[in-house]
This record gives sequence, C-alpha cells and structure tokens, in this order.
Amino acid sequence: MILWMVLTLLVALAVVGLVIPLARPRKAIDAAATPTGILADQLSELDAQAAAGTVTAEEAARLKLEIERRMLAEAKGPDAPARPLSEKSLLRLAFGLAVVVAIGATGLYAVMSKPEIASANATAANAPDSAAALPSDHPGGDIPAMIAQLQAQVARNPNDAEGWRMLGWSYFQTGQFKESADAYDKAATNAPNNPEHRSAQGESLVQAAGGQMTPAASAAFRQALKLDPNDPRARYFLAVEKDQAGDQDGAMADWIALINAAPQGAPWVGEVRRFVEDLSRERGVDLTGRLKPLSGAATPRGPSADDIAAAQKMTPDDQQQMIRGMVEGLEGRLQEQPRDAEGWIRLMRARMVLGEPAAASRALKQGRAAFADSPAEQARISEAAKGLKVPGA
Repeated sequence: MILWMVLTLLVALAVVGLVIPLARPRKAIDAAATPTGILADQLSELDAQAAAGTVTAEEAARLKLEIERRMLAEAKGPDAPARPLSEKSLLRLAFGLAVVVAIGATGLYAVMSKPEIASANATAANAPDSAAALPSDHPGGDIPAMIAQLQAQVARNPNDAEGWRMLGWSYFQTGQFKESADAYDKAATNAPNNPEHRSAQGESLVQAAGGQMTPAASAAFRQALKLDPNDPRARYFLAVEKDQAGDQDGAMADWIALINAAPQGAPWVGEVRRFVEDLSRERGVDLTGRLKPLSGAATPRGPSADDIAAAQKMTPDDQQQMIRGMVEGLEGRLQEQPRDAEGWIRLMRARMVLGEPAAASRALKQGRAAFADSPAEQARISEAAKGLKVPGA
C-alpha cells in the first residue's frame, strides 16, 4: 500500500509538471515594451520637440530619419514564437497528455514490478549450461531452503565436496556469485581432480565481475583445462577472454572448434552455435564451411526479416497456419533430438500462446523425461513451466 501511495504521488507530480506549462494562460505582449514601440515613442517625442522649437527643423529631420531606419531594422527581427493551438485546444492537450502519462506510468510499474520478469546477463545467456546439478531430492528447487540446509551440512562436514558443489550451484541460481565462487573453490579443494568445480568457479567469478573475465576467473578455467582439456565451459570462457582482449579472430576460431568438437546431443551446443552465428553476422564474419553441419533437422531459429515481411502480407488464417507449422516443426525436431532444454521451453511457451495448455503440459512431461539423468535441466524446465503457468508445473 505504501509503495502504491508513493507511486501515485510521483505520477501526480509528473502530471502537474506537464500540465502547468501547457495550461498556463498566454500573456499579452506589451507593444510599448518592444524595441519598435520604444522607437515610436522617441519619434513622437521628437515631433513634439520640433513643434516646440527646442530642436531645429534640420536637426529634427536628421534624427527622424535615423529613428525610422532603426524601426525598419527592428521590424526585420525574428518572429515571436508561434503558438498554433488555441487556449481550449492546449487545455485538452495538457489533460490528455496527463492521462496518458498516468496510465503509462502505472502500467509500466505493473509490468516491471513483477518478480518473475528478470534481465539476463549476455555472457551467461550464451555460455554452455552449468555442470552443477540440482540434487534429486529437490526437483524444481526451493532454493533458499536448500541453501540453509546446505550451509548447515557443510558446517558439520567442511570436507564434503558434493555439499560445497550443491551450495555453489544454489548461490549461483540466486545471483550470489561471489558466494558461489567461494563455495565452488571449497568443492575444488576437497575434490581436486574434478575439473567441473574449477570451471564452475570461473563462471561464478565472471558473473560477479559483471561478465568481464578477471585474472582469478582465467586461472580457474586454466586449472580446469589441465584436468580436462575438453571442458566446454572453460574453453568457451577462455575464448571470451581472447575476445575481450581484442583477439576477435582467435576467439571466433576457438568457439568454432568448441562447437565442432561437441559430442552428439551435448545440451549446450545449440546455444553456443546460435551465439557464434549471431556474432558472425554482426561482425561480418563468413562462417561458410567452418561449422560442421547440424545432425538431423536444423535447429529452429526465430523468423528472419524476410519471414516477418512475408507474414505481414498473409491473411490471418495463413498466419495462424504458418505459426502452427513452425511450432509443429519444433516439436518434431525435439522428438528426434530431445536433449534441448531451451527447445522444450520454447515449445511450452508457444503452446500456451496458442491456447493449448494440454499440449504445453505434454511438452513439460516430455522435456523432464528427456533429462531424467540431469536434475539441473529438469529444474530449469520446471521453473520455466511455472512462469508460463503450464498445467502440472
């Protein structure tokens, strides 16, 4: 209630600030106060002096000529600011604008204040999925409760590498990146032969630095590669380091090599491939022949500008048919290549938009089944389904 009162006050102040300048009555311009008016007064005074004989006729003629020249010069000055609308029109405009601002501000607050709407860091969005897994006894995850339990668990047993790993994952999901990095560091210390702990620590350090590679993050990724030269997350972020240092060609070559070496069904390869393709278009890099062909059906992408232009010319029925064709194509690909969490989330979203909650629920079940061995991906799909209001989420 207090927040809404504050919002109402702020909107009211904004409205007043907009209305007053428009609704204020126009002041009549005092002609006598203008330069031309002053010169006219001087001309009248000069005529009076000439009639009284205080100045000679010759002197009066000379001064009169000078005053008239100055009046002509002033008359050529800039026009007064135009105000094309009438008083009534301005008043209507003022209050109309006030209504728009009030409604717009309230609507914007209603959208932006929703806790489920969040922005994503670009580096994290394009990175390979985290290898840290959600424990099987917390599917979907009450993460704050899990953090409390895990804190108690590692306090009792500080040598529990798995407990530290799960605590690091939980901190990461709640945006506590520094704490996540510290927890993964403890996990790596207790299980020094596990490369995933170091690469997860490095990712947390990058997030804590706002997406920038730091010396500590670079060191963590390099330790991971010493244990596993094929660790995808470490390879991805070390390419990011090259890119941020100005070696764009080297970074692109490393990302391409990472994609081409990805094992069949790797859950992260689709997102990294899309990232590389988008970046290459932005930078004008030709990828012809550099990326290995996709196995099976191509990964569905968003519509191109040409697709959108063509769709705008379609009838509503044709547009609906095209949309359903795209959704069914996505569903067909997922049946062949089910290890795509992002794909299942897109399918659920599309089904809900089309008003097909039963189909969205079916996609949820199939997506969970596809990641029966990966509680972390199951949790990701489940959380997305809750946000989309999918039945059974």
